[in-house]
Amino acid sequence: MGQITELHKAYLEASSKADHFLLGAIAAACAYLAQSNPYGRIGLNPETLFLLDLVILGLAAYFAHRRIQNTVQVLKFNTTYLQAQNNGDAIEYHGSKMLASEYADRTSLDYKLRNYFMAGGFILYVIAKVWRAY
Repeated sequence: MGQITELHKAYLEASSKADHFLLGAIAAACAYLAQSNPYGRIGLNPETLFLLDLVILGLAAYFAHRRIQNTVQVLKFNTTYLQAQNNGDAIEYHGSKMLASEYADRTSLDYKLRNYFMAGGFILYVIAKVWRAY
């Protein structure tokens, strides 16, 4: 049982570090793009595509932040769930178990949305750069 606990702890630490790194990288990319991209009148032009790219990467940062917040909530409700199980409190046990499951589902959705927006932002940036060059 000790090995399983240690492996799970290592997984949580690695996952948390990866989430924090990606949030930092996305935020840095947003800051860079906000300073270096040319912006102009909104219309069918590369400058509007750069602005749209910044918005999409901003959404990726939002979902990255939400994933971190929801992961903390999962850990909190898992702790409450285990305490209620040890104390024999059936109401708190089921309530915490349900909330932990709900927040776990949210982290999965946030993970997917963060990755889709991150990939979309990168692809849109490349398209805007190519369009501007030609």
